[in-house]
Amino acid sequence: MDKRELSRMLRRTNTADLLDDGIENGSDLKSFAQIDEAEVVDAPKVSQVDMRTQSSPLRNLDTQETPRAVPAKEPISYLGLFFGACFVVSGVLLFLFPQDRYVFHDRLKSRSFVEHVTATGSQVYAVIALVVGIVLYGFSMYRPKK
Repeated sequence: MDKRELSRMLRRTNTADLLDDGIENGSDLKSFAQIDEAEVVDAPKVSQVDMRTQSSPLRNLDTQETPRAVPAKEPISYLGLFFGACFVVSGVLLFLFPQDRYVFHDRLKSRSFVEHVTATGSQVYAVIALVVGIVLYGFSMYRPKK
């Protein structure tokens, strides 16, 4: 429960009185019964024990620190690593061994056409694939610091 829910519960219910066991405000020390001194029997002395009680969570809302759960770091994306490595390897191979090819672009709405990719154009596509692979690999390895 956060502070807002606790304060809402305090305003709407009488929970603080229901949870009060009388120790926080010292009411356990006051007794309504009057004891005559003549009736007191000598009892063995018991050592004083420090009995600290934990205050109700509904008291002192502004002074209590709400515990924050530390979220776990996000895991590494192994699928992203795989695709990044594939882009990098194919980009390096295409750059080292450029291909002179014709690429057919099949279109549904407009006319289909054939593109001639030269060896230099193939190396341009290789550099683009290499950059995309490195960026994908970097994003897959990135884990935000908490």
